[in-house]
Amino acid sequence: MAITFTKIYTDRVEITPKATLGDGTEVTDYVDAMVMEVRGVSGNFSAVRGESVSFAKPSAKTASDYVAWSSLSAASRPTWVTSAMTAFQPTVTADVVAMIEAQFNASVNTSVTAWAS
Repeated sequence: MAITFTKIYTDRVEITPKATLGDGTEVTDYVDAMVMEVRGVSGNFSAVRGESVSFAKPSAKTASDYVAWSSLSAASRPTWVTSAMTAFQPTVTADVVAMIEAQFNASVNTSVTAWAS
């Protein structure tokens, strides 16, 4: 069973309204974490697994590697967001495969008519 995986960067984020970076720069809209998802598809079966993935603490960032949430977009995704997804994906891939296999191996959904209410 071949499974195609897709990485999904959501807009569900945890933001600190005001933070001080490691170099002393004051910033707004610091993104602490983002819900990232991995979707797997095999034929008519699919599954998604997502978690909140934490980014570096403000004290570990400098003005040169800071991006405010309001300016993030898929076209300008910073490398640190991509790195977080690269680290996250392998931790949930087996779960996505298991969820798809469970659908594939599940019995046909039929009702027990004697129990119908």
